[in-house]
Amino acid sequence: MVVEILGSSGCSTCESLKEDVESIVEGMGMEDEIEVAKVEDPAKFASYGVMSTPALVVDGEVKFKGTVPSEEEIREVLS
Repeated sequence: MVVEILGSSGCSTCESLKEDVESIVEGMGMEDEIEVAKVEDPAKFASYGVMSTPALVVDGEVKFKGTVPSEEEIREVLS
């Protein structure tokens, strides 16, 4: 599974989401199965139809955009 965090460089909310996702993946013991990547390219945001960040994309499907999901919501989309 590939999880992308869409957000601009220097965006503290975007970085916080990335850290939350990494922590949850580690807590689930799935570091070998789930790759977490930060995407900072606005063209890539547009390709997903995302105009406001942060956004959480799982295997090419936008799950959340313009908001920071709760830890429970993140776990749900990673299960």
